[in-house]
Formats: sequence, C-alpha cells, structure tokens
Amino acid sequence: MKRDPFTLRVALSKAGTARGEIYLDDGESYNHMKGQFVWREFVASKKSKSLWLSSRDLGAAKPNEAVDSVALGTYDPSNAYAKDIADVRVEKIIVVGLSAKPSSVKIQGGQELTWEYVPGVSSGEKKEAAASLLVIRDPKVLITKDWSIEIE
Repeated sequence: MKRDPFTLRVALSKAGTARGEIYLDDGESYNHMKGQFVWREFVASKKSKSLWLSSRDLGAAKPNEAVDSVALGTYDPSNAYAKDIADVRVEKIIVVGLSAKPSSVKIQGGQELTWEYVPGVSSGEKKEAAASLLVIRDPKVLITKDWSIEIE
C-alpha cells in the first residue's frame, strides 16, 4: 500500500474550518528515529469568500515535537523515505458540509480542477439530514508536497 494514492475526507466544523494530520514512515525499520518520515498537516481555512485547503510539512516545521506522544527527535530534510514515495498523489478530496455550491475549485496558481457537488446540510446548520459533499477528483497534488486549493 506504500504507493497507493490517498483520499482525504475533510469534515468541516460548525465554523466551516478543519484540521488534520498524517504521519507515514516505512513501517519496517527504525529509520523514523533518524528523521526518515513524512508528517503533514492539512487545513481548511476561510479567507474572505473562499475556503482554502492546504498541506504543509510538519516534520520540517516542528522537528523537535512529538507525533502521538512519541518524540521524533530529529528530521532529515534530505529524507530518503519522502523521496521514495514522492510520486504518491492525492487521488480525491471530499469536503463534507460546505454551505453552498462553489463557483470554482482551483489549485493555487489558477488551474480549474474537476469537481462535483452534492447538495445537503452545511456544517453550521442544526438540521438532521445528509451533509453536502464536494468531491474533487484527481487534484494532481502529492502527499509529500505543500499545496493549496481555493474553493470559491
């Protein structure tokens, strides 16, 4: 499964934001103790009339912190494990609870992405019904790289 693409599911809070993390290592050795791992943060944040989905490298940003209470100790910026899975992509992003159908979904830099919207209840509503879904297909972003997607 090391090379399988990822599906990210973003469940928006009542405020319309979200945050999550993913930690990956080879699962076979103790090379994570030498900084051979991938630790990413995914954030959904509001900026003016847009929702931004973004990914950033937590290993580089927080090299002395812990993942699930386990101290990592070090981070190797040349990271052979990250290079080994550098071509692993995000194949789909599902955003749950948008308040309205977007007018556009673009990767930072302007390329329009392929998406589908299913109407439903937004994350801020107090109704009992199926939540709205935005499905972004093959956004052409990599699990090991920083990226941003704008939802207008």
